[in-house]
Amino acid sequence: MTAIKTPRLLLMMFLQYFMQGAWNMTMGLVLSTYGMANIIGTSYALLGLATMLSPLLIGMVADRFFASQKIMGMLHLVNAALLFFVPYFITSQNTGMTLLMIFLVGLLFYPTTALANSISFSHINGVKNFPFIRVFGTFGFMAMGFIIGQMGYSGDVTTWYIASGVGIIIGLYCFTLPNTPPKAKSVPFSLRDLLCLDALALFKDRNFTLLMVSILFLMIPKTAYSAYIPVFLKALGFENAATMMQIGIASEVIFMFLLSWFLLRAGFKFILLAGAVCWVVRSLLFANVALNGSMILIVAGLLLQGFCWDFFFTAADIYVDRKAKPEIKAQAQSLRFMVSNGFGLLFASTICGTLFNRTVGGQGAELLPQWFSFWGFAAAVAGVVSLLFFLLFRDDKADVVEVVPAVQESA
Repeated sequence: MTAIKTPRLLLMMFLQYFMQGAWNMTMGLVLSTYGMANIIGTSYALLGLATMLSPLLIGMVADRFFASQKIMGMLHLVNAALLFFVPYFITSQNTGMTLLMIFLVGLLFYPTTALANSISFSHINGVKNFPFIRVFGTFGFMAMGFIIGQMGYSGDVTTWYIASGVGIIIGLYCFTLPNTPPKAKSVPFSLRDLLCLDALALFKDRNFTLLMVSILFLMIPKTAYSAYIPVFLKALGFENAATMMQIGIASEVIFMFLLSWFLLRAGFKFILLAGAVCWVVRSLLFANVALNGSMILIVAGLLLQGFCWDFFFTAADIYVDRKAKPEIKAQAQSLRFMVSNGFGLLFASTICGTLFNRTVGGQGAELLPQWFSFWGFAAAVAGVVSLLFFLLFRDDKADVVEVVPAVQESA
């Protein structure tokens, strides 16, 4: 049965990140191109705020009331309509409406990422098979990057129209996914459920809390990369930033296939720590590129994407699934996503936006030396996180034991 479901989950993950790549990958560059570079940080902060408000509530609804794939489909279809109108406000430089629309897009989109993870974990073995499922999301992100890069859309609002079209496709496709019914539907609803207290109770586990705090602060170098690397690459002379970024995406694909092997043999602490340390190394490489423009160093920094993303953030998804009880797994994934793309993104984008405006403040080769402080700060934050994680996190080999998932109903 799992073999039958897997191709459907692969396509789901591909389309999920194919759509995200269209509007999110070069959002900072698009805003900069249309004279709104000063709101890049605010835009990502609003995405963080949106993620704080919606995923955990949507996760609770999926755990208790409606099938996850149906909720995911409806969210995508409504979001597709919103995405279609964003280019109008960007081209007219209507800052207020642009920020509002970006906020609404985040409010609807980010719960679908947590739901995609939850649906996958409900039908597969997480440690053994999730990296294989998740890598198709990376393929989708990569494919979109090549499309918008090669067509010259890296800094163009056309990317939002593409995202809208893909949103309709994945919205309809979600209704064909394996049925993932609410696992706690028969349990009486209470105020505790509305407040998602069972998922929040995971913070009683010291390792879980330490991981969430580490994610929160590692969102600073992560946001520095995702929001500003297209602007940095353009300053270095790369006009097709989206195409250049595919070096990192290719690395992510490779290491996604290796993640299960490493997790089953080395445990979570080693893998998560390796991922955190790589954020230090990557940020230091970019800081040096700002001073000498070395092509070798920029490629090396981009290639570290596999370690930085797979070995920390994807491994964290699997860790959270291992810690959560079956009846709160959707909430748990939403909680993890809130910490990173909610509180973390709001916190990190505010810091990165302020730092960018004060140290760089624009685009152009003449501003390259100012990028040194920008990337240096990101490296320092990742360094502190890595040290604390090394000293305080305790590995539990039981968390990587292979477990076959149990699903109440199948389609």
